[in-house]
Parts: sequence; C-alpha cells; structure tokens
Amino acid sequence: MKLQIDISACIACGLCREVCPENAVHPKLNNTHHWFEIVAAECTGCGDCLGYCAAPGALVEQKAA
Repeated sequence: MKLQIDISACIACGLCREVCPENAVHPKLNNTHHWFEIVAAECTGCGDCLGYCAAPGALVEQKAA
C-alpha cells in the first residue's frame, strides 16, 4: 500500500515526514504554500505515518496508474 498526501486535507505539520523510516516524505512548494509530498519510489507502504497524521484524510492510498 503506497501512500500519497491529499494537499486539500493536509495541514503541513510535517509529522509524517518525521516518522517515515524511509525518508520518503519531502517538502514541496506549491505556489506560495509549503506542503509535503510522498515520493512513490521511496515509499515502502509500511504505514508508520498513518498513526501520526494530525489531519484526517490527508494520507490516502495511492491510486494505481
């Protein structure tokens, strides 16, 4: 299960980045706002970040291409 961040629900707290054992969460500048993104190639799908997310619905399963 690979994850991605729904920026419409994310509050950019950075907790997911802090707990990710693979360092798959990276800062991203979207226009003038600071957000985070999960790099799919680095995400192992461990789900460690799910329990720390402060914004319900911000971490979602990545849709298959």
